Amino acid sequence: MADLLRLLLRVAEKAANVARVCRQEAPLFQLLVQEKTGDDKNKKFVQDFKTLADVVIQEMIRHDVGAQFPEMASFIHGEESNKFENGLGESVTVTVCGTEEETATLLASVLDGDRTAASLLARAIHQDPATIDANTDGLTVPLSPSELGIWIDPIDATSQYIEGREEVLEEGHLFPSGLHCALVLIGVYLRSTGEPVMGVINQPFNYKDPASGG
Repeated sequence: MADLLRLLLRVAEKAANVARVCRQEAPLFQLLVQEKTGDDKNKKFVQDFKTLADVVIQEMIRHDVGAQFPEMASFIHGEESNKFENGLGESVTVTVCGTEEETATLLASVLDGDRTAASLLARAIHQDPATIDANTDGLTVPLSPSELGIWIDPIDATSQYIEGREEVLEEGHLFPSGLHCALVLIGVYLRSTGEPVMGVINQPFNYKDPASGG
């Protein structure tokens, strides 16, 4: 269980990096906040980019956990469907491929050929996060991964994430709204009963880097 928790902490931080990149990189941010009108409004282009951002995070977690714990691969679920229809009417299933280049090519087919946005997103998906400093050695839960399933909420509070307001609040108080409320949620449950066992919550925008502004 300690190995599983360490992995979930790592993939939650990878997910947080993807969420941050989508707001920091101009080609991705423009897709994130654009509102379609007229003829474009009826295109099924990714059911809006914010949905693709959710799915990319979800599928990245599914890929990484399934690679280390293959016995869990069929029991990793999330809120979003990973099937999209692009502007050409083609059906595309979003997955994480073996290489960054392959993932970029697949994402470009979803993003109507936008190779720049697809490459930025693929780079974030395949990039390992900074070292997570967490002591999980003392964790003792008498369960094996083969007994467990995972539920993913890739970006909770999506509307707050898209709007991106940065609330100013006194130290020690909770943020009722704004970018700080956007969370990556990963829950682990017992397959036999659905009972929750443990979970990871990552707050991608808890800290603002003065250098990058993100």
